[in-house]
Amino acid sequence: MIARRNDFVLFLLVAFGAAWVLACGPWLDGEGLQSGLWLHTGAALMMLSPALGVLAVWRYRRLPWSSLAQNGLRLGARPRRTVWLTAVAWFAAPLYLWVAFGVSVLFGVYVFEFPSGDIVAASVLDAVTVATLGTLPFALGEEIGWRGWLMPQLTGRLGLAGAIGATGVIWALWHAPLTLLGYNYPSLGAWAALAFIGFCVPFGAVLGWLRMYTGSIWPCVVAHAAFNGSAMLFGIFDSTARASTPLLAGYGFVGWGVLTVVAVMLFVCFPVRPAAARTKTFASPVHPRPSFG
Repeated sequence: MIARRNDFVLFLLVAFGAAWVLACGPWLDGEGLQSGLWLHTGAALMMLSPALGVLAVWRYRRLPWSSLAQNGLRLGARPRRTVWLTAVAWFAAPLYLWVAFGVSVLFGVYVFEFPSGDIVAASVLDAVTVATLGTLPFALGEEIGWRGWLMPQLTGRLGLAGAIGATGVIWALWHAPLTLLGYNYPSLGAWAALAFIGFCVPFGAVLGWLRMYTGSIWPCVVAHAAFNGSAMLFGIFDSTARASTPLLAGYGFVGWGVLTVVAVMLFVCFPVRPAAARTKTFASPVHPRPSFG
């Protein structure tokens, strides 16, 4: 489909509104980041809200449900390459985290504290298998919205760089039900909502490259799930004797730098086709419903 102004407004209203509804538990019970089950359950459920936004647009435009596949749900023009990159993404996302936190150690802003070798091995194995697989349905809910629908539609209006940047900012601000509580950057309080932009833009650029290079969201889904699945490890392995600095470490400036380098290398070494050449990939029959914008 070719999105109109009303489509963007509806998508954002549903995605943001549903995120607040689904993740409001820590606000209602007043416990914030100490809310435990409410926090983690809400964080998982809100990941489905971008998909709800896409479904709302499809319902509003009265498009056939079968055409949802155009949002990157197929394997693209070269399925083998997509499958291969999906497999690479499964292990590359956790590897990025280890590199980012390893570099953070070199800069003195993070300190590892490992338990026994058996516990470390079991935790890592669980993160890249059970936790990743368990997160896949929720990551799919996000990626259908952000990289499946929103980013390609914005590419036609803003160009690829503009679309990646805009999608990254929107993606970061969508996390507000959590980040306004200080999620990921507890010492910043509500300012964490703005700090998270620094992470979402370069990480979104990497996911955006996967989306445009393959024409599919499945490498993005797996990379997103694998990242979330392994992220917990660096809270478990964080030293209790010395406080880390989240804004500077793996989720902060060091991690942002690593992601930026990766994104630049991907776009320079493996450039994606211009958006104009991919128009048909995202096109569908124009619906006669009048536009209001």
